[in-house]
Amino acid sequence: IPMGLVVKEWSNPGMLGFLSSNPDLFNELTWGNFLLKNLLPVSLGNIVGGSLFVGIAYWFIYSSKWNKLTNE
Repeated sequence: IPMGLVVKEWSNPGMLGFLSSNPDLFNELTWGNFLLKNLLPVSLGNIVGGSLFVGIAYWFIYSSKWNKLTNE
């Protein structure tokens, strides 16, 4: 996406037609859309999903070890 933004900002309009069959698609390619519609949701999803999956994995691993150690 950042490379697409750079191409959009630095190229002439004829080059956009060469790069895509529909150059109007480049109109929605902005830094604001990138940050709000892509980077923010992806980052939040990675933070929440990663913390849940890693937390659950650690809980499962260490709770089973703890139960084995305390029951012996």
